[in-house]
Amino acid sequence: MIKVHLKLIATYREYLPPENKGMVEIEVAEGTTAVAILTDLGIPIEESVVLVDGRTPNPGETLQENVTVFAFPATAGG
Repeated sequence: MIKVHLKLIATYREYLPPENKGMVEIEVAEGTTAVAILTDLGIPIEESVVLVDGRTPNPGETLQENVTVFAFPATAGG
């Protein structure tokens, strides 16, 4: 198991308990991807921006100890 930080922004904060203020530290199995964590929470990946330590992860990239996964809804401007 490894520890990662999960920061959910904007409306995605509702996926976490309110006392967490949008950020939690979680333990996940080695080999876990950011998408797997978010999917398990019910977050709509196809409508999301996902970053790992501030950068877009490669498809299938597994998480390392102490990284921060950020997720927020993608929005369209006009």
